[in-house]
Amino acid sequence: MRRYLGILALLLVLGWFYARVGGFGVAFTANANTPLSNTELEGDSLTSLARVAPRDADSQSSADEEDADSAAQDDSLFGSSSAMEREGWESITIGRGQSFYVAMRGAGVSHEDIMGLVKACKPQSNFRRVQAGDSFRIQRNENQALTAFHSELDGEHYLLATRTPSGWKTEIGAYPLKRKVKGVKGVIKTSLFEALVDEDADPQLATDLSEILGWDIDFFRDLREGDTFKLVYEEFSREGKRVRDGRILAATFTNKGHQYSAFLFKNKLGFPAYYDSEGGSLEKQFLRAPLKYSRISSNFSRHRFHPIDHVYRPHYGVDYAAPTGTPVYATANGSVQKRERARGNGNYVRLRHGNGYETYYLHLSRFARGLHIGERVKQGDLIGYVGMTGKATAPHLDYRVKHNGRWLNPRKLDLPPAAPIEQDRLALFEQRRNELRSELDRIADLPSDTIVLEREITKASVEPTGR
Repeated sequence: MRRYLGILALLLVLGWFYARVGGFGVAFTANANTPLSNTELEGDSLTSLARVAPRDADSQSSADEEDADSAAQDDSLFGSSSAMEREGWESITIGRGQSFYVAMRGAGVSHEDIMGLVKACKPQSNFRRVQAGDSFRIQRNENQALTAFHSELDGEHYLLATRTPSGWKTEIGAYPLKRKVKGVKGVIKTSLFEALVDEDADPQLATDLSEILGWDIDFFRDLREGDTFKLVYEEFSREGKRVRDGRILAATFTNKGHQYSAFLFKNKLGFPAYYDSEGGSLEKQFLRAPLKYSRISSNFSRHRFHPIDHVYRPHYGVDYAAPTGTPVYATANGSVQKRERARGNGNYVRLRHGNGYETYYLHLSRFARGLHIGERVKQGDLIGYVGMTGKATAPHLDYRVKHNGRWLNPRKLDLPPAAPIEQDRLALFEQRRNELRSELDRIADLPSDTIVLEREITKASVEPTGR
C-alpha cells in the first residue's frame, strides 16, 4: 500500500512540474500572414515641435525634404504591414504559466538560438519577466534557424534583433505617431485635476501646468472656485489610440482675477522653454516646491511649538506632508554637500547653489540611487524620497533655504527669472505667440475636446544598441 501511495505522490509531483513549465498551456500561435501595425517610424517630439514653430523659407524647405527622406526610409523597416507579410514573420504568444524559453522551444526555436537572443537583448528587455498574453515575432530561414526577432517595448517603441555574420545586432525603433494639437478649457470647482477630468482631458496636464506656472501660482493653495484655464497641447496616437501627450504649447490661467500666460518657444540654445506674453522667462532659479504632490502641514515660523520636544523654537523650513516614497527633487542647480543621517533631521541632503544659496531636504526615507557628496545636480533631478526619519510624527519633507548664512522662508523667495527672449529673436517669438494666441482664442468657441490642428510625424528614429 505504501508503495502505491509513493508512486501516486510521485506522479502528482511530476504532473505539477509539467504544468508549471507550460506543458498544459498553448505553446504558440504561428501565422506568417499576421502583420504588425500599419505604421511608420516616428521622430522625437522636439523635432516635430520645431516643424510647427515659425522659421525661414530655406529651413522649412530643408525640413520638408528631410521628412520625405525619412518617410522613404520608414518603409524599409516596420513602416508597413505588407512588408511584414512578405518577409514571413511568425507570431509567438506566451501561454499561461509559460516562460519565454518554453514558448520559444515550443515554436521549434533551438536552445542555442534562444540563449544567444536573450543575451543580445538583455540590456533592453528582460525576458524572465514575460506574462501570459505577451507576443513576439520571429523570422526563420529555410533551415528553421532564427534570423530576426521583434518585441514591443511599449506603445511607441519596439526592439528588433537581427542575426549578422558577427552575431546578433539589436535596434530600438519608434513607431510613427500621429500628432494632434488639441485644446481644452475649464472652470475650477475643486481642483485643476478634477476640472481636466470633467473635460475628458488627461489629468497629467495638471502636473505639467503646475510646473510651468508653479512659481506664480500655488496650485495647492491659491486656486479658487471659478478660476478658469485654456490649454493648447500635443497628443500622440497610434492607429487611432492615444499613446501619450506631448508638451503644453500655450496656456492661460485666470486666478483671483489675474491672468497668467505661458508660450512654448526655443531658447537661444535650441531647447524648449516657456515665456510669458512679453517674452519674459517663466523659469526661475529655484522651483517653487521640491515635490509634486503634497500639502503644507507646517509653515516657516520664528516661534513654533515642536510636536515632539514640546518646546517653542524656530522652524526654519516648510513641511510638505506626502506619502512615504514620494519623489523629492532638487529645486535648483547645485552640488551635494551633505548626504547623511542625523538624530533630528533623519536622512537629509544639503545642496549648495550659486550666489550663496543652500537648500536642505530633511526626514527622507532614503536617498536617490547614485547620489554622492560633491556630485553636481540639476534643477528637477531626483535626490531622495519622502519619509519620517529623525524627529518626525508623520511622513513629510522639511524643506529649508539658507542665503549667506540666514534662513529664508522658501515660500517667499523673490528670485530673478532666467534670461528673457533676446532682442534679435523677439520678433520671431511674437509671431509664434500670436499664432498660439489665435489657437487659445478658438478654444473659447469650440468644445474642449476639439482638435485644433493635426499633423502627421514621419521622421525615423532607430537607435543601434549592439552588434
